[in-house]
Amino acid sequence: MAVLERTRERLGERVEHYAVYHRPLHHTLTQLIGDSPRELAVSRNRDACSFGVPLHYNPGDKEKEALIRAVTDRLHFDDPDVTWHLHGRKPEVVFTRKELLPGFLTWADVERLVKAAKPDQLLSGLGKSNVEVFVSTKLDSPHFGIAMGTGGGKSNIAAFWLTQELMRGAVGLILDAKWISHPWAFKDIDANYGQLPNIAYARSTADLHNAMVWLGIELQRRTEAAELLVNSKGDILGDVGPTLWIIAEELNLAVPRLKQYWATIRDPKTDPKRSPALDGMAAVSFAGRAVRMHLIVIGQMLTAAVLGGGDVRENIGVRMLARYTGNSWKMQAGDLPMPPSSDIPGRVQVVASGTVREAQVPLMDLDKCREYAIAGDVTECPDGMPGIGDVARVALPPTPSSASDMGFVVRQGIPPGRPPGTMTLREATTEGLFTTVGAARRAVQRRGLDSPGSDGAAKLYFISDLASMLRSDS
Repeated sequence: MAVLERTRERLGERVEHYAVYHRPLHHTLTQLIGDSPRELAVSRNRDACSFGVPLHYNPGDKEKEALIRAVTDRLHFDDPDVTWHLHGRKPEVVFTRKELLPGFLTWADVERLVKAAKPDQLLSGLGKSNVEVFVSTKLDSPHFGIAMGTGGGKSNIAAFWLTQELMRGAVGLILDAKWISHPWAFKDIDANYGQLPNIAYARSTADLHNAMVWLGIELQRRTEAAELLVNSKGDILGDVGPTLWIIAEELNLAVPRLKQYWATIRDPKTDPKRSPALDGMAAVSFAGRAVRMHLIVIGQMLTAAVLGGGDVRENIGVRMLARYTGNSWKMQAGDLPMPPSSDIPGRVQVVASGTVREAQVPLMDLDKCREYAIAGDVTECPDGMPGIGDVARVALPPTPSSASDMGFVVRQGIPPGRPPGTMTLREATTEGLFTTVGAARRAVQRRGLDSPGSDGAAKLYFISDLASMLRSDS
């Protein structure tokens, strides 16, 4: 009796499915394509639909939109994947419900995948059906770009990528004209200074200039070392230095300052007009792959002018996009089809090797990033690298570093002189935080900021206090 009842239920379900979904859709499609749709099939849970169309059927954009609207309205599923098989003896159209991406991820959701990745792979997030989306420094590109509008999560993605590499023994150089874009690299949760031993951080225009010039010098040093170690197949049989990842934050802000700075310090009789800092970055983009030097360039619009030329931009072969416009998509992805821009936090489009893959990036706990960064095979920044000696640095765990025999050391303690992380109001004005020194003084007086010390007659202020004041005033 139970079997009979179940049979009747199934028969009733089929009749209802036919009456509510199949027959009305058949009638609508007949009107739209001018003929009865051949072999119309609608799955029981309505996550797939297919039907044949007449031979030589060639719908325009409006006809395709009408067909899509008819199917989605009748079957009640939104934004399907549509495949148009309009050639051959049995042309047909196939609708399938899109596989959903995860809506929210943390490091715990992907840590296993990060640790299992190949040495040349970086995880970029999870795609449809939780399939991992990797990019490769060998197969895709040695250099990455993050192009996103405000609030798109640029700093979060940079932290995600850089943390993966630091755990593998890489060192990082952060070029930050905005001064505090990546505070996890040099501050703890209580706002105390403690720069990570495997990250150098350049902020001021002079420091940015020196760091980028150093990149060109370091590239040449590694290249000369590689010449001695390379075999007939092109394999480098030795170590030219630790893998170096350079995070270049908002170059549209830094490049004009670097040009102006170079114009003020160059000797017009002997120095070239073009800044050697820009030449250093450009050289890494062209020749960094072979000697383990990689770029992650961050900005809202990665234009050729910002990056130092169209050739440099073309060397950035992996690009992460979110909150993009049609213009920015065209600039970064060329003729690749543009998916709708999502407002879901962490939802990105990964453009690499001529393909576009949608992915969800984990939301990083930036304080935890500090722990992860020194939890793996830690390599300390080399002595003399720009950006390593400004503030107190975090001591490594007692486990010996894999690079301990290569002369890499940790700088610890606070250098004498100024309190760490401070600047004068004139320096803040030079860096573009204020329009004039008078405006800086009025802002400080209005907010009642305390000075932790002075440099001669000039009072010093904590950079974090000045930045916090500017954010609250904006």
